[in-house]
Formats: sequence, structure tokens, C-alpha cells
Amino acid sequence: MKICRPFITRKDGTRVTAKELGLKAICFEVTEEQHQAYLEKKKRKKQEDTE
Repeated sequence: MKICRPFITRKDGTRVTAKELGLKAICFEVTEEQHQAYLEKKKRKKQEDTE
């Protein structure tokens, strides 16, 4: 599965935009399992924020 984003956040907390690199988007490959884990993590965080 291919994921494309207008920016990425590095481990040190800095953001790199695609525009800085001369691109429209930064794309990378992820497995279906990685994508599902991300969606579950996002869902849990949203539930915690609403409580």
C-alpha cells in the first residue's frame, strides 16, 4: 500500500515538507498490517481525547 503525505515528521520532531524537497508529496510503502495498526492507534487516541 502506498501512502502519500504533504509532510513528514522526523524522529527528532522536525517537520519536512514535500515542497522543501521539490515534490508535491512524500510517498512511501507500508504493509496492510502497519496501516491497520496506525488506524487503530489513531482511533484509540481520538477516544481518549473525547473522554
